[in-house]
Amino acid sequence: MAKKKISKTEAIRLAEKIGVNFNKDFHSQSFGVELAALAKLVGYKKPKNANGSTGRYFFNYLQRFKK
Repeated sequence: MAKKKISKTEAIRLAEKIGVNFNKDFHSQSFGVELAALAKLVGYKKPKNANGSTGRYFFNYLQRFKK
């Protein structure tokens, strides 16, 4: 049985519910672990050449999607 994934819109809603503010800088907030968990639920994978955390890349991904 395949894992059920959530949509990007649902991920944004859940992130905002836990307190993530997409108008602020990622580093001024401390939600990296929570965002990494959401990324896993969505099925997001950061780029192979990434030099940052999954939480930070997912934050930027959702921030671009939200605009």
